[in-house]
Amino acid sequence: MQNLTRTLLKPAAAMLFAGILASCDKNESEKAAPEKLESQHVRLLVTDQTSPAVTLLTPNKKSQETFQGSFAGAALYPTGSGRFAALVYGANNLVEFFDSGIEAHGDHAHIKGSPKWALTKAAAAKPAHFSVQGSSIAIFGDSDGKLHNINETELHTSTSTRAISVGSPHHGAVITFLNGTYAVSDKAATGAAPWRVKIVNAQGIEVGSPSGITTTNIHGNATDGVTALFGTPQGILKVQNSGQQELMPYPASFGANWLSSLSYGAHAKTFLGMSATAGLHLVNPVAKTFTSVGGITQYARALYDAAGQDILVLQADGRLLVFDGATGAKKAEKSVLNLIPDVTAAAPFLTASSSYIYLTNASQGKVHMLDKTTLAEKHTFSVGGTPSRITLIGADLNGEGSE
Repeated sequence: MQNLTRTLLKPAAAMLFAGILASCDKNESEKAAPEKLESQHVRLLVTDQTSPAVTLLTPNKKSQETFQGSFAGAALYPTGSGRFAALVYGANNLVEFFDSGIEAHGDHAHIKGSPKWALTKAAAAKPAHFSVQGSSIAIFGDSDGKLHNINETELHTSTSTRAISVGSPHHGAVITFLNGTYAVSDKAATGAAPWRVKIVNAQGIEVGSPSGITTTNIHGNATDGVTALFGTPQGILKVQNSGQQELMPYPASFGANWLSSLSYGAHAKTFLGMSATAGLHLVNPVAKTFTSVGGITQYARALYDAAGQDILVLQADGRLLVFDGATGAKKAEKSVLNLIPDVTAAAPFLTASSSYIYLTNASQGKVHMLDKTTLAEKHTFSVGGTPSRITLIGADLNGEGSE
């Protein structure tokens, strides 16, 4: 019996020893997998609905600092380099610029001083449309029919933008082509229609032959730098920088609905058309096709991430979805009602880096940071007030150099 006991104990001891080794290996593995951090140079700028407070978030350090803008409720747009953000106060006839202090250079970024306000201000009358191409910035003033333009390199040296008359005042649209010309909407001086798009140079002079294509309305625009798309009730108006224009008819399934908002995803190299009635569609201006994104017809927010790689969609029922911007394939889906119980009361604004999604929560004064792959919450910034618009500036990079 003694021999039998010894024989049974040996395998048991071996199993125990193996278990200890496995446990050690697991612990070592867990220690070897550090927490995934946001890129070092990513910054988030957040404006407030009811106060001029502007909050700058540094997710990598989970830190924040507050600045004072000129007015409450600014819309936010990043400049072409991502170094600056434009704060557009449509009701207050003003645009001002905020400098993140981060300048991207290919695979690394330079620190360019501390975060601060730029010198330039644009006194546009009811500024509503903002366009960038490279370092060029253009703003359309609805109430003055003027383009207000400037180069990023001038934002700390010029007190104001240059104003160029391009037509009669109207709720317009503008895009900037790579060749330095602009495609701008042009409405009849009296009456509701017709509308058309014309191409003007940096002096506001129309170039090329005027197009004979007119529509009953124009709203929404996007460009890849060579081709521009404008939303109209008659179809998507495709405008080349050469001046050539054509209307792309909507699918019969649209009925009377049309795409009144458009975006271009630079990384995905696709156009996204949107409306509250027609839903979300990838628009291919070459094949002249419209491809539904996830069969979505109703949404609270929809946009490309900061790189123009993925499409972020927030549904009215609280579902957050991520789609591949090139193919439209769904990559992630999860409800955020545990964070924001009612997304329809004050629809959150959102943006995303390559790794994280950021969601404003106006009712609780928070900004939620979610893992882009799992949509799990990783951090909450308590910014106070009623945070509204949010945009990513700086650079989604880790390499650093100082100047």
